[in-house]
Amino acid sequence: MSAQPIPYTIRRTVRWGECDPAGIVYTPRFLDWVLEAAESFFADVAGVDWFHLNQRDGLGSPSVSTQIDFHKPIKHGEPFTIEVLVRRLSRSTITYAMRGRNQAGELCFSAALVSCIIDNARMKSVSIPEPIRARITEYQAATAALLEGETRP
Repeated sequence: MSAQPIPYTIRRTVRWGECDPAGIVYTPRFLDWVLEAAESFFADVAGVDWFHLNQRDGLGSPSVSTQIDFHKPIKHGEPFTIEVLVRRLSRSTITYAMRGRNQAGELCFSAALVSCIIDNARMKSVSIPEPIRARITEYQAATAALLEGETRP
């Protein structure tokens, strides 16, 4: 694993096009942000971006389950962060736990995302390649205390 901050965090600012006329984020944007955070995590922590995983390695990482809980609204112009943690790593799946926080550190949303590694040609799950598994396992161990006592998402 490269020297990434713990926990892995994405920083963003809400754009006008992500909001309704009242300036509050459209609900579907949260899923976009969760997927973007997972993609960035995979590239930076697991060591391969989804494009190369797909094109070079013939593997995919489709989502098989998502859950988002909303705690506090986020509005236009507000900076926020998304923390990415790994709740579970199985033979072929990665269960992410994510927390969106506003600039004051208040929890605005929490999410669970399950992705599965598949062989694109057969559309069947496969074991997570060992170099990727090793990096994610190392990260998971380094962040385990951040998930203690939490329930899903």
